[in-house]
Amino acid sequence: MKKPLSNALKRFYGIGDFGFTLMANVELYYLAYFLTNVAKFDLATTALIMTTTSMIDVILSPFYGGIIDGMKPMKWGRYRSWLLVMPPIVTLFYTLEFTTIGTGMVPVVIIIGAYLVAHIFWNFSYVANVALIPTISSTPEDRAQLSATRGAYNNAGKLAFSAVGLATVLYIGTAVGNPVLGFTLVALAMALVYWVTYFIHFKMTDGYEETHQEASQNTKKKEKTSIMQMAKSLVQNPHLLVLLLADLTRWIVNFVMAGSAAYFFTYVTNNVAMFSVYLLVANGMALIGSYLSKYAASKFTTRTAGIFGFYALGVFLLISQFFVNDIMIVLVFLSCAQFFLGFIYALISAMYSDAVIYSEWKTGSKASGWIMGLMNLPLKIANLIKGAIIPAVLAAVGFVAKMDPAAATPELKTGIVQLFVIIPGIGILVGAVLLTVGYRLTRDKVTNYQKEIDERQAIVE
Repeated sequence: MKKPLSNALKRFYGIGDFGFTLMANVELYYLAYFLTNVAKFDLATTALIMTTTSMIDVILSPFYGGIIDGMKPMKWGRYRSWLLVMPPIVTLFYTLEFTTIGTGMVPVVIIIGAYLVAHIFWNFSYVANVALIPTISSTPEDRAQLSATRGAYNNAGKLAFSAVGLATVLYIGTAVGNPVLGFTLVALAMALVYWVTYFIHFKMTDGYEETHQEASQNTKKKEKTSIMQMAKSLVQNPHLLVLLLADLTRWIVNFVMAGSAAYFFTYVTNNVAMFSVYLLVANGMALIGSYLSKYAASKFTTRTAGIFGFYALGVFLLISQFFVNDIMIVLVFLSCAQFFLGFIYALISAMYSDAVIYSEWKTGSKASGWIMGLMNLPLKIANLIKGAIIPAVLAAVGFVAKMDPAAATPELKTGIVQLFVIIPGIGILVGAVLLTVGYRLTRDKVTNYQKEIDERQAIVE
């Protein structure tokens, strides 16, 4: 049997995700602005940088977990080691993303190269971090606990990042007499927080994962997962396949709503000032939802709570379309939707973790890194979909850049409402139906699977 979760793990596993969110959000919110307004690249160069890096990132996203599982474990364990080794490298190259070294194409090449190296190494650490959830936990309740705590810290990171506004970054650049350096310093500071918080995860999980030395003493245990075993863990796991599709709908909601919110508050509600209020309240509600998810999972099971969260999110989004002319009422419904977005964010890792247990029971081989690493795939695909769907819908309803909000036509407003809440609402309900029909991993089933796995291991040992 695995060690019981310590109080530190129950309360603080997720502090690394707090740091990761702070770091990643610098790029998410400010990279495009940095390239155009600070580094002074033209739009074609900016598009080259962002398109090249995003496409390569998507192509590589399914492979990180497979590489981790397919390699011989490093000194501190198959997954924990990556939390120690990767962050220093990420910190260096992530900082270089926000620099303009040299002239001509030199800074472009440096930024693209730094972006790719930083993302490759941070993806290894990210995948290892989530793969530790099924590795160190013994029961569905443990996995729900760790996933919920991780989700709460992630949303706390979003709230904390809201204090690092663009005005703050620009002020730092003015204070040091170099606008570029202002972004460089902020990126470095956030990357250092990520480094420190991942090290905290590394220390907290000491003794919960077999080290390389311990594994070498037990020659009967395999140290690697073969490509064939990884393939079986996917194709023989219908619960995982359904979960990947449903997770795609969740990320589409996240990215499309985030990318279209500014248009909604500018052209539909005609109240740009409420956009900041919405972001603050929405992130706060997501934090509360993620924190409370562990209690719902404990009472109703992870599967039931997760499916309910998908349905509730879709319902609140679709209802909100009828109140777009009343800013306070629509904010209430949107905040409820964000509550459930945070709620299912926290539970989804536990659902993937249960799929890991099913896979090991079904195939007889561990593939925690491979399966948890696949969580990256819906995220990356959804980000690409967002990049296509937002411009397409805006063009279809006659949006023109820099148009006066007062000139917004009824067709434009209707189109933006469809983009902001109706399309995401319908999409997440499709995901809810998929989970209801295809994700059948109940608490009792997963508990029995884990018991059989433990019995097999006891025989081998």
